[in-house]
Amino acid sequence: MTQVLSEGFYAMLVAGGFSFLTGLLLICYKSKCVRISCCGIVIDRDVQGEEKIDQEALRQRQDTTPTVEV
Repeated sequence: MTQVLSEGFYAMLVAGGFSFLTGLLLICYKSKCVRISCCGIVIDRDVQGEEKIDQEALRQRQDTTPTVEV
């Protein structure tokens, strides 16, 4: 029975780790920083291009949303 508990624990630990990394990447994407430097890695981003892509996706979502007339 202890083996089943440890397998469940490790599965939960791995899933939690992936969730944490996904959340961290989402925060980094939404940060809109032009230059990111971490552990010797430097990333230059085209923030204006990303904002245009986000606005276009939002516009498409709003166009497909059904409207209710009263």
